[in-house]
Amino acid sequence: MKILHIIREKGHELAISTALAQSTEASQKVTLLLIHDAVLTRAETLKGLETFALKDDVEARGVGDVVRLRRMPLLDYKGMLGLVFESDRVITW
Repeated sequence: MKILHIIREKGHELAISTALAQSTEASQKVTLLLIHDAVLTRAETLKGLETFALKDDVEARGVGDVVRLRRMPLLDYKGMLGLVFESDRVITW
């Protein structure tokens, strides 16, 4: 099962801990998509989860250089929709 967590708030602890717990199950592939202020989340808190950020939100907050240093893939809206439609479950926080 593919689970996508769309996180809107910076450092949302419950969302991140839930995604981490789900990722320990072998039958589940967990992905995070950071949008809005969540693009400001510190990389250390994501603990190796597959994570993407919405390009427009990264640029609007002026953190493009930081996100590129973390080697986090940036998605446009078309890429975001692709993630949504390829996922079996989408959880928005």
